[in-house]
Amino acid sequence: MPSLFWFRSDLRTLDNTALFAACKASNDGVIALFVISPGEWRVHDFAPVKVDLMLRSLEVLSASLAELNIPLRIIEASKPTDVPKHVLKFAQDHSCDSLYFNKEYEVNESQRDEKAKSLFELADKHVYIFTDQVVLEPGSVRTGEGNYYTVFSPFKRAWIKHASQKQAIKLADKPKKQPPSNTLASLIPQHVGGFESQIPDTLWPAGEHHARKALTYFVNKRINDYKPARDVPAVLGTSSLSPYLAIGCISPRQCIHAAMQAN
Repeated sequence: MPSLFWFRSDLRTLDNTALFAACKASNDGVIALFVISPGEWRVHDFAPVKVDLMLRSLEVLSASLAELNIPLRIIEASKPTDVPKHVLKFAQDHSCDSLYFNKEYEVNESQRDEKAKSLFELADKHVYIFTDQVVLEPGSVRTGEGNYYTVFSPFKRAWIKHASQKQAIKLADKPKKQPPSNTLASLIPQHVGGFESQIPDTLWPAGEHHARKALTYFVNKRINDYKPARDVPAVLGTSSLSPYLAIGCISPRQCIHAAMQAN
């Protein structure tokens, strides 16, 4: 039986912790799923330009997944609270025996994921959840007394030590190619009603390869001048990576590795 991988804010194939684990563990292939959830996006005040970048990045992602024999399927949920049951129904319809996803930390997303986990377990399906959106779990770095740090410098030193001990910034390997699948990938919609962007798509080229290209350019051309240039609106002094980080076209670990190599 195939495994189901649920994409959310991690639209990439490289250094994707849960995707790597799903591909490594599955003997019968992996099916990928993305849920278009306009109600959820409105609750979080998603800008049309963000949705546009997501949709274009999904097209790139689908092509990358196809090289791994992983079909990307798209479904839609009209209400945020309906997302977990739609994911379960998809898994049942496609005979998936397990669900893999990377943890999200916002309140609504945490509640959604907990509901999905409960539904899958009630249906006797395995659920595997991974840390990926952050390097270390929130709250995991504390003082010797078990309290939260209130000063940055000692927190930074403790964070670096903790991350090093856990090998938390190690990049995940490229996902293993899967056996051929009989499931066909979905067509990616060009637009979602209510989220039509008026901003030229050339401003934010889509996909993880463009995110990595932007990271490389920043490290090679801008990083040395970042401190004085970042607060000058007329200067392109920042990395311009925030849109890609927001939808997961690049990981925090990839950014840390690039910065370490440049240091």
